[in-house]
Amino acid sequence: MSEAAATIKAKVPVRLGLTVICAGGFMDAYSYLLHGHVFATGQTGNIVLLCMNLAEGAWLGVARYLVSICAFVLGVMLSRHILFQVHDGRTHGMQRWVAIFEAVAFAAIALLPAWTPHLIVNSAISFCAAVSYENFRQFGTKSAYASVFCTGNLRSFGETLYDGLFKKDAHELHRSHRYAALVISFCVGAVICKFLIDAVGQYACLAISALFLLSLRFIAEPAAAAG
Repeated sequence: MSEAAATIKAKVPVRLGLTVICAGGFMDAYSYLLHGHVFATGQTGNIVLLCMNLAEGAWLGVARYLVSICAFVLGVMLSRHILFQVHDGRTHGMQRWVAIFEAVAFAAIALLPAWTPHLIVNSAISFCAAVSYENFRQFGTKSAYASVFCTGNLRSFGETLYDGLFKKDAHELHRSHRYAALVISFCVGAVICKFLIDAVGQYACLAISALFLLSLRFIAEPAAAAG
């Protein structure tokens, strides 16, 4: 395979990243609004709250946050195991598997009984967020992004915007537009979640399933990408 063909093959559609991160914003808003004001995708806050509970000797609180953190780590580990043991390191097949898994998982979460403890739901969302975060991490040919939260994307936006404006790098300015679009897409997911929860309650979670099913359209076949 020529170097040019390899470069074309490596391209990941930006619209795939926009769809997946929209689902990430939806996940966070869903867990916050319906399940105890917890942000289930990013674990930094959970680690801080775990430490605060540890300092206060509130062992029930420690267990609560530890379960969510462990669910996230387990999601990452399981993803890597399946990637290398089942898909032989091929990200295309893995991404398609993840999109289907996420669609089924969030449909199941939407159908959980209303009395299901917040801890179980948030841990399930943390697990799913980890699987998405581990497997959707690049768009274009070289741009990395975080698919379930925004801190790293905001940093990348700031860096590329600076290089574009002050170093007069047109390519970096173009990349800054893409990072801005990712942050906006995350926000759109959160806003839509709020409206859907007001309308249909916990069944709003089905929209996350729909977003991952939509993402299947943007995961290009390797042969097609190379052509």
